[in-house]
Amino acid sequence: MPEWIEQLESRSINSSGGRGTGSRSYVASGYSTVKSVFDAFGRTTDVAGLLVPAKGSGHPEFKGLVAKDFTVTKVSGHSDLWKIDWQYEMVTASYDSAPAFPIEELPNEVGYTELSSEIRAEFVLAFREGATIPEGGNPDNNGSDPEQDIGGTKVDAGGNPTSIVRRIQELTFTETVNVPAFGTYGTFRFKRNSKPFEGAVAGSVLYRGASVRRTGLEVFVVSHSFVQDEDFHLQQQPVVDQDGRPIPDADGHAEKVYHIQPFKDTDDFNNLSENF
Repeated sequence: MPEWIEQLESRSINSSGGRGTGSRSYVASGYSTVKSVFDAFGRTTDVAGLLVPAKGSGHPEFKGLVAKDFTVTKVSGHSDLWKIDWQYEMVTASYDSAPAFPIEELPNEVGYTELSSEIRAEFVLAFREGATIPEGGNPDNNGSDPEQDIGGTKVDAGGNPTSIVRRIQELTFTETVNVPAFGTYGTFRFKRNSKPFEGAVAGSVLYRGASVRRTGLEVFVVSHSFVQDEDFHLQQQPVVDQDGRPIPDADGHAEKVYHIQPFKDTDDFNNLSENF
């Protein structure tokens, strides 16, 4: 009958560079193949009544540690005796803090996702500050409307645009997959979100594309790049005369300014990947 015995003296924890790790070791008997040992992970109990670890399972003493990597080796001179070593990694702020949700995939595994962001501001040329943004970033069905002034405060200098601050957020969504969907990535390229995406309202996020690199025989890491813009990626355009100069008002400012939407196409970004 199969039996698992944990070597309690093998329990250890370590911290390196602020990252906590741990280890546990077992001796299992009654298994003829390494596959049968593997199949017992997370499905059987040891002699102390504790469930044998499986990938992502928590440490019995430290809630912040989860099982990550393992090694299974046959004990020399025995036909059904095995040694199993488990390595744990801290996934929370401390050893005693439990994860907020179950750990299903770990870094470098297929299905693992990661979101990073850069929040910043940049200077852009504009004729108006505090202009009215059309719903969804769509001035009209054609993407621009010279007859509809955008309002706001006139900041141009004699018809020449000046620099104003525009707040943007760059998002990188990374996923590990077996097969990259190159065709899908190309279809979504330079489209804006038709539905809310990662907390951003519809129309404010632009998909710039993806970078793909192979990390295993059938394992690829795909990094999707997005830009969220508080002004919905709109560009300001003044109404000009026959010579291409902005038509001035009594104070010399551009009399009428309208919006142009350079990224007219939209789509549901949640369809980019089943991991979104």
